Formats: sequence, C-alpha cells, structure tokens
Amino acid sequence: MSNKFKYQSEIEKVQQMGICCPPDELTVPNNLQTFRFVFEDTNHLKNHKPPGANNPQRVLTEKDQKKCSLYGLSCFKRPDSAKQFFSEHSKHIPKFYKAVGETLSTGVLDGNDGLITEEGKHTHFDLFEFESCNLSNKFTPIEKLI
Repeated sequence: MSNKFKYQSEIEKVQQMGICCPPDELTVPNNLQTFRFVFEDTNHLKNHKPPGANNPQRVLTEKDQKKCSLYGLSCFKRPDSAKQFFSEHSKHIPKFYKAVGETLSTGVLDGNDGLITEEGKHTHFDLFEFESCNLSNKFTPIEKLI
C-alpha cells in the first residue's frame, strides 16, 4: 500500500500484538455519501478524530479485537441509522454526546480519504484515514441531535 494511514504508528503497535490491523477486508470508498457525529463547534479538537487518538488510555482497557477499531472513524451509510445508533447509545451511556458530538454531519468519501471496513449493524463502518485526509473540509453539519 503506497498510502500511509494517519495513525500508522498506533496501528503498528496493535499489529505487534498479533492483531490484523486494519482488517483485511478494507475497500476504497467511491464517492460514498457518509454520515458521522461531530461537535457543533466545527473547530472542536475531537471532530474527525478516532477514539484511540482522543483518549489513548482507553486502548489499554479494550479487548484486543476492539483495539484496532479505535483508530478508525465511525461512519454510517444512512442518516436514520446514525440517529438510531445515537439514540440507543445515549440511553445507556450518560453524556454519550460529550464523547462523539451532538450534531449529525454528512460528507462524501473517496479513495483519497482512506479505506473503509465492511458495513455492520446500523449501516456502521470505520474509515481508516490516509495521512493526507482532512475531513473538516468535507463534512457539513446537518442536524443537532440533542
């Protein structure tokens, strides 16, 4: 692969633990309209940063299989699925919005942004960003969720 991932050194640490990171099944997004949570303040430091980059201590407490996903950005293929995910997690995790943001945003991903995992529950997938990726310029807030 000629493109390096944005969090390459962290990913390599997970690989050294014998974990396939990122997963082998990654694909290139081809002008894929995507939805994700952001903070209303578009300059917020946590916007478009994966959990592992926001809170490295969390990596130490996660099961090995989950560590790799901490360096991928959570995204959704449908806005209704994203909102359902937000609602469900908000019921069980107090102040969930403080971790992920309170606003739904949308943007279009392409092959220059990174590689994506297979779609799972709630049309969720992870984006493993390339070093040159800057999602701040690509995503627009569309709906406040709280």
